[in-house]
Amino acid sequence: MVSAARMLFDTSALTKRYSAETGHDQVLALFSRASSLFVAAHCRAEVASALLRRRREGILSTTDFDRTWSMACEDIADMERVNVDAHVERFAFAAMEQTPLRAADALHIGSALSARVDLFVTCDPQQAEAARRLGLQTEYVPGNRKEIL
Repeated sequence: MVSAARMLFDTSALTKRYSAETGHDQVLALFSRASSLFVAAHCRAEVASALLRRRREGILSTTDFDRTWSMACEDIADMERVNVDAHVERFAFAAMEQTPLRAADALHIGSALSARVDLFVTCDPQQAEAARRLGLQTEYVPGNRKEIL
């Protein structure tokens, strides 16, 4: 495991920061060891989608949604945003050539490669494998969704 490193968390890993679920403690530990945190440009929209879905499903109350969304926005604002450019798209394309990925998942990998992070963190085993194939040191965080903290 990398310590004091430049890290990019994909949406699946970032949302574990706010959930009492398997992998939550692992994500918190990684956050504490990061020297710099990066986020793909589309990550905020994906976090919003995940939290809004949980609210619609009744997993999150409106109050819990508001609190969690506020925490996520603060965290993301403190991270270095990796904008989609030709390099990110080229790396994302390479990831999709290696493994059948959704474009959004490939953009996380492309962002991590473009930012030259030391560690890419994801909860998606297929995405983790694609990232490793492209030379990214990758931390796979397993676990299922439970409740929002």
